[in-house]
Amino acid sequence: LGLRQAPSGARRVLPGVAAAMKVLITGASGMLGRSLMRLLSADPETYQVVGTGLTRAEPPLRRLDLTDEGSARAILDELRPDFVVHCAAERDPDRADQDPEGVLKLNVAASGTMARLCVEHNATIIYISTDYVFDGGVVTEVLPPYGVDAPTEPVNFYGRSKRDGELAILAEGGPAALTLRVPVLYAQDCKDVSESASLIVAKSLLKTGEQTIDDWGVRFPTSVDDVAVVLKAILDLKAKDASTVSGILHCSSGEFLTKYRMAIMMAEILELPSDHLRPDPNPPAGAPRPQNTQLDCSATWAALGFEHSFTPLRSGLESALRSFKETCKA
Repeated sequence: LGLRQAPSGARRVLPGVAAAMKVLITGASGMLGRSLMRLLSADPETYQVVGTGLTRAEPPLRRLDLTDEGSARAILDELRPDFVVHCAAERDPDRADQDPEGVLKLNVAASGTMARLCVEHNATIIYISTDYVFDGGVVTEVLPPYGVDAPTEPVNFYGRSKRDGELAILAEGGPAALTLRVPVLYAQDCKDVSESASLIVAKSLLKTGEQTIDDWGVRFPTSVDDVAVVLKAILDLKAKDASTVSGILHCSSGEFLTKYRMAIMMAEILELPSDHLRPDPNPPAGAPRPQNTQLDCSATWAALGFEHSFTPLRSGLESALRSFKETCKA
């Protein structure tokens, strides 16, 4: 008896055999990748998970240079995943300005290559993007909150690289490909608060003398554990039919504050003085940032059939800063 070839986007499952979903996570040494690895690995009967990294790849992660197409092809040849969750990226706007060529190779070219390879290997790619594809109304005059179809007009090079990565996914990833945009993230397992653009604010509390902190840009800090739960729901839905949920979706907490307001909250959590902090009402120095890029997540909840309840920011930060608090007291 011959086996019919599975249609594009369908999982390769033999009749009568409940095969685990094979998921490859790029950038699995990063905050979101680690969280998704933990969540899926906790259910090995449902998910077979392999994570990759580069400079921070330690077992069980596989080392993978995504800018090397041969290496990317080889790991897909070996693993034959059903899904690739593409978290790997240069995510810092200031570092992006310092190495534009490297950022284009990783955020754009490597993303397009991975999308094309996924199609060749009958896998579905889920690409993690950013709210920084929006301009806060500076050019478009379209104000937040931004729906999935809102016009994109990034104000910095990092945002443009991620927007171009989205376009590469759209061009190369086939009809089942999906982009999930997220805001600034934080995690509970950071060894150094500098890993998170949210948690690093806590370091300003340790400096002596007057510190001026951005009170202009509005942020929507979101726990990676919440995003991981939403990604798992997307995977579960797409496992039934990969084309059911595709295109672009958003995932963001609705709580917002400025860096200055976050620093005040962190001072309360860490039991540190904050009277040396001063709010700065002007745009920050460095790579340009949009003032407010709030994401409208209604299309996501409609697609999934439920609205996720996000971790309250204060309790999330209390958990994320626990080890930092111990260091401060030492």
